[in-house]
Amino acid sequence: MTATRIKMALFAALCLSLNAFAQYDDEYDIEEWTLDEEEEVAPKPQHKEYKNAFYLQYSPSRYKPGEELNRIHFDEMTVGYSRFIEVVEDMPYFVEVGANMKFSWETSDLNARVLTFRIPVNVMYKWYLWKDKDYAIAPFAGASIRAIAMAREHMGAKSTSLLNGGGWNHFQVSWQTGLRFYLKRYFFGVSYSRDFRDSSKYPGVRECGVHFGVGF
Repeated sequence: MTATRIKMALFAALCLSLNAFAQYDDEYDIEEWTLDEEEEVAPKPQHKEYKNAFYLQYSPSRYKPGEELNRIHFDEMTVGYSRFIEVVEDMPYFVEVGANMKFSWETSDLNARVLTFRIPVNVMYKWYLWKDKDYAIAPFAGASIRAIAMAREHMGAKSTSLLNGGGWNHFQVSWQTGLRFYLKRYFFGVSYSRDFRDSSKYPGVRECGVHFGVGF
């Protein structure tokens, strides 16, 4: 009888201890005992290639108004839009297409004002200067179609058109090349542009420019 009571007492103690351990385990989840160093680290933001950009350009230029005439120096301001298309996946080759509007003025010889619209197409490659790709140098080259919408010479109160009867043509094709420096979404660049040689079309334009833009 005594042995039976001892066995029953041990069994009861075992049940009570198991119940207490289960309550303790529910109250203190083992996940709470993990070390701080095991916490997940937030992923680093990925580099973003901006597909669109607006830019402003200043360009002192030289216009050749005719075969026997001297070149005339113009000051020019351009506002433009560009779209960048990545042509090779995972490689920084881009085709840049867009449009811009250029206003040109000259005050010493012709006292002229010129309004021009252009459609440039460039091929561009980016050399990244840092691992996060926020800094890059990008050479580019391409061609443009130019359309002169307005060109007028002002002499006192009189204004004369330089187009058609004035000997200037509306349309011309040019080539351009340049170099840009990228800082995240912003870029600064220099460029040179020149008309393809065609003695039947004037004015012939040579343009050196500096531009600043922002991607979005």
